Amino acid sequence: MMRFIVSFAVLALALAGWQSLAAIGATAPQAAPITVPIAQQSNSNQTGSATLTATADNKTQVVIAVTGEPAGASEPVHIHQGSCKNLNPKPVFPLTSIVNGASTTIVDVPLSTLQTGQFAINAHQSTSNLGVYVACGDIPAAPSAAPPSTMMTAPPTMSPR
Repeated sequence: MMRFIVSFAVLALALAGWQSLAAIGATAPQAAPITVPIAQQSNSNQTGSATLTATADNKTQVVIAVTGEPAGASEPVHIHQGSCKNLNPKPVFPLTSIVNGASTTIVDVPLSTLQTGQFAINAHQSTSNLGVYVACGDIPAAPSAAPPSTMMTAPPTMSPR
């Protein structure tokens, strides 16, 4: 009887440990930040990048750094639907204007929503000249995730002694 109780206890502990490991593996990892190259438009000589990072509260932080911005400029910047080559002129998400080559904004949308391959970050010359685009970068689509593995390791079994 004592051997049965010990065997049962060992099996229960092994099963609990296996379930803990399975739960850890099931946790979704935080998305890695993505970098969007920003290229000049309209011969502006403004280039740089935008870094998009998922926040803990399921929003996206957008940090833009550009060089070549004219001194004293304040350039409106938005996320638009489409690509830099085929941009919908109506902004979807406003961002903080680029001033001194920098802009930081928290957008109330998950990063995965922006990673569909259907959005671009676009900077305008000024609020009075929104029709002149000075820089743009296409937000890339997220890479396809590998299908989850359905193979699970069985818990250890006890052999009778």
